[in-house]
Amino acid sequence: MHDAVSPAVVHALLSARSEVEAAFAGTRDADTALATAAATLEAALSAHGEDALLLTGLGAVACDRAQYAHAREVLQRALALGSDDRHAAFNLGVALLNTGRMAQARAAFEQARTMAASPFTWEAWFDPQAH
Repeated sequence: MHDAVSPAVVHALLSARSEVEAAFAGTRDADTALATAAATLEAALSAHGEDALLLTGLGAVACDRAQYAHAREVLQRALALGSDDRHAAFNLGVALLNTGRMAQARAAFEQARTMAASPFTWEAWFDPQAH
């Protein structure tokens, strides 16, 4: 889908992912780090317009913040833009599962299994044993 990713988009994604990793590693306050990650991605979207990679990152962060309805919306936008990123479909599955849409979640997870993951995005935190 993405032949060339702009350096500004890559920078925003790397910065956001660093915040997410710090949140889960406990090296930063999780709420603050995840809020910073979301703000970074939202600013990049404002500056660069609809971008499936940025939306996928924002969806992952929204899932990590338990903002599943918002995650569902931005991940559906990423896929509607033509994203073929496994992380977009997987993270949509996480958001759907956490909003009680089991059949749709299964379909998203199944779709994700057929896709390749972008090196620029990541999976939302997900504990399948909790479901």
